[in-house]
Amino acid sequence: MIQFKNIQNNHKGFTLIEMMVFIFIFTITGITFYKVFATGTQAMSSVRSRLGAIQLANEKIETIHNLKYEDIGTLGGIPAGKIPQTETDTRSGKTYYVHCSVVAVDDPFDGTLAAGTDTRPADYKQIKVIVYWEDNNPAKATTAVATISPPGVEAMYTGGILSLNVLDSSAAGISQANVKIVNSTVSPAVNVQYTTDNSGNLFLPEVLPSLQTYNIQVSKNGYFSVQTYPPYPISSFNPIDTYASIVNASINQKTIVMDKASDINFYTKSPLGDVIPNVDFSLAGGRKIGNTTAVPPLPVWSLTKTTFNSGAEGEVNFSAVSPGPYYFTYPSGTENDKYQLLYLDVAGGSPDAFNLASDATLDANLILANKEIDSLLVTVLKDADGTALADASVELKSVVGSYDVTLTTNNLGEVYFPDSSATLVAGSYKLSVVAGGFTSITDQEITINKLTNQNINMVAE
Repeated sequence: MIQFKNIQNNHKGFTLIEMMVFIFIFTITGITFYKVFATGTQAMSSVRSRLGAIQLANEKIETIHNLKYEDIGTLGGIPAGKIPQTETDTRSGKTYYVHCSVVAVDDPFDGTLAAGTDTRPADYKQIKVIVYWEDNNPAKATTAVATISPPGVEAMYTGGILSLNVLDSSAAGISQANVKIVNSTVSPAVNVQYTTDNSGNLFLPEVLPSLQTYNIQVSKNGYFSVQTYPPYPISSFNPIDTYASIVNASINQKTIVMDKASDINFYTKSPLGDVIPNVDFSLAGGRKIGNTTAVPPLPVWSLTKTTFNSGAEGEVNFSAVSPGPYYFTYPSGTENDKYQLLYLDVAGGSPDAFNLASDATLDANLILANKEIDSLLVTVLKDADGTALADASVELKSVVGSYDVTLTTNNLGEVYFPDSSATLVAGSYKLSVVAGGFTSITDQEITINKLTNQNINMVAE
């Protein structure tokens, strides 16, 4: 008799769920380890870069200390010297960007020239070395500052002093504004950059004398940049901010006003709010930079008269433009001639102008009426002087049919039919106008065919 033994397999395997859990845990652990490793590597690289920048900045300061005092200045700087303003240095495969500036300081400890208590205001020179390991990124830079006094007694200063104040329209100083000064007519030529102090002032002794040849350009993030211009007739107009002059042995004051930039969003629409594409319009204005030589003189603006097109979206965006007045015109053209300009809808604006505040965003709607659509534009005026009559009640009702709509005139005395409540068709209509203090007009007959214009003169009671 044959007997069969029941042999059991005691080797256990992994179930599918157990395998999935294992893979999940392994993946999370691997990703975590990779992130920690990558973060650590990045931190170590940043530390190495910073240490290299600090070492380079200290070496640069030490090199400057070994120069003759009269040579301590920057190429093209004020004071002039032998130190490059910018240079690069590559170490261990890392490129560093070195920026050097030197200014002569009138220390109040022994009096100041401005107060009349110091006839030798160039007390010492202050050197600033900034080393970037990512070009012009302040977060990845180190700064070293040193002061170097002249050997022996202070020398009599040469040239004049430039005292530049950078203010906004409220007369508040703008700190840390970037100031570029250029003058190719003096020797050595000047091409240098500084920043204003916390009060918005830049004080530079030992500036070479020159008459209206120092070009000053001022900028700061978030502000509309400002520059000076050469005098007429080098410029084609009479500028407000001319090139600066430096008179020997004098303090030469210069003030530049600079405000935060703003944005304008320009839309071309129908009276019902529909987008009208590909419309041309012209705009001029912003910061007034001077006057023409015509009689009478006309203003010259930062944005000279320029024609723009609203494109397929019926929109033009102006970013970071100067605050100030802007002037609008609607030119003729193939596309523009299909429409009649009704008005420019903008807060605080007039039919052809508006004012843009500092650090603001302004929406401007150019409202246009299609000349081929049956519609009516009523303009209500005061009979005495021809000025617009706002808030007048205008009723339009059809002679045949059920059309009967009442609307109120805007600040231009205008009202447009139809509105969104009913459709207007060509035909005969009656018009009534009511305004407080004026004699009412009742059931004046009018025929509408395509875009129809109607002026109503209201006589005071």
